[in-house]
Amino acid sequence: MLRREFLRREISGRLSRRLGFALTVQLAAGLVLSLGIIVLFAQIVDEVFVEEETRRFDEAVLLWIHDHSPDWFYGPMLFATALGYYWVVLPLSGLATYAFYRAGFKVSATLLLTSVAGGLVLTTVLKSVFQRTRPELFDSGYTASFYSFPSAHATVAVGFYGTLALLVAWRLKGFWRWTVVSVGIALVLLIGFSRLYLGVHYPTDIIAGYLAAPLWVSTIGICYFLWRALHGSRKASR
Repeated sequence: MLRREFLRREISGRLSRRLGFALTVQLAAGLVLSLGIIVLFAQIVDEVFVEEETRRFDEAVLLWIHDHSPDWFYGPMLFATALGYYWVVLPLSGLATYAFYRAGFKVSATLLLTSVAGGLVLTTVLKSVFQRTRPELFDSGYTASFYSFPSAHATVAVGFYGTLALLVAWRLKGFWRWTVVSVGIALVLLIGFSRLYLGVHYPTDIIAGYLAAPLWVSTIGICYFLWRALHGSRKASR
């Protein structure tokens, strides 16, 4: 009995050390990712608002898209851009969060809801700070309000559709997993492109929006892993 108890404790100790090491690696990776995203975001902000090095690039890309896009794109692009508005994302995120919660995936429900809510707040604050006016290179017949940098549509696309795709794909295998991931990526890119097609965002607005969302999501992930580590250590001490 004593030998069996000793072996059980030895195995439990080794598993705990391995789990602790895995959590440490995950936290370190999350921190590195966050720092990398912050550096990229700061570089974009510096080039856009301080040195204005990206203006020629921004204008050239927008004009090229406008000159080379067929007229029948307009309807699909209006539909795609509508998917990034609050009045579409908030009800969809509410339904998805409820579905996760009812299925017993409470952590996924919390991560998704926090990702969407935090992303909306983050872009609103950043827009108010930078106050970049929207492009006026051509008239697409579509207008947008508030400031341009970063793109809230791009942030919401990653924060909701991207996060939702990852949470669903995590529970699938093989073909269906990669199908869901591919659809999520395509939808994120399509929403961003629709803003360029309609001429209401510069490319750097979209890139910054894409970067702002992973920053927030990775921050949520780090907090979650910290919570798991603390929760596990409390259980072990009881």
